[in-house]
Amino acid sequence: MSKYGSRSAFDLEWIERWARRVNEDRVLPKLSRFFNARFVLGIDDTDFLLEVRRGKIEKISEGLEPSDMGYEFALRAPSSAWGKFSQKMPPPMFNDIWAMAHPLHKQLKIEGNTLTFWQNMRAMHWMLSLMREV
Repeated sequence: MSKYGSRSAFDLEWIERWARRVNEDRVLPKLSRFFNARFVLGIDDTDFLLEVRRGKIEKISEGLEPSDMGYEFALRAPSSAWGKFSQKMPPPMFNDIWAMAHPLHKQLKIEGNTLTFWQNMRAMHWMLSLMREV
């Protein structure tokens, strides 16, 4: 396994562990009480559909079905990028989703209804940073 992990590190089991960590967090409810969305977390060619209600991840589905196209936004990046991002001390350009999405770096794509994403940006940022504790 490489220094930054492999694709097998980001399977449904890992996503579920991250979701448990998100749902157990004591700060997030104060940041995300109005965060209600369906969004996709894309890792390589695998999409995970997450349903969030009041800042809690209530449902996770691996893969998208034709009926799942009602999600608000998607965050997609290769597993190598998520692996670097989720380290305790990420390297430069992987320490933040904005750095990963920077046009010169192009590791993360933010797609779909970005209004929902921007309205809940602080909660999303906090949720994603909890990946470093999984």
